[in-house]
Amino acid sequence: MAAKKKRLTQKEKKQNAEIKKELQEKGIIPPDKPRLNRKKFVDGAMEEWNNRPQCYIWEIYLIKAFGFILAKTEGRNFRVSQEAVGAAKVLKLAIRLYQFHMKLKEEGRTEYRAVEELEYIRDILDA
Repeated sequence: MAAKKKRLTQKEKKQNAEIKKELQEKGIIPPDKPRLNRKKFVDGAMEEWNNRPQCYIWEIYLIKAFGFILAKTEGRNFRVSQEAVGAAKVLKLAIRLYQFHMKLKEEGRTEYRAVEELEYIRDILDA
């Protein structure tokens, strides 16, 4: 059984931060990336999408975009990124919504409550 890693002391953390700062100043390691303002990013993306040129081939670009995001991994251990999980959720939601509307069609219904649709996809939203 492997031994637990010992936590760094405050002194060691401070020393590591100083070394990192020096290496960044020398250009050996890249500077820290600024944090992403998620709300601003999503709002900007929605605005771009809503103002996109109208054409009939957006599905092709969406499929390619999903492919890039789903293939994205983090680090050397090839863990799946949060973005890939989010993209997979969107794909699963689209399929589940299609299934919901096919179920309504089989039942001969043309109207439904939004709550019904939400309950049908809740497990994916909560995953």
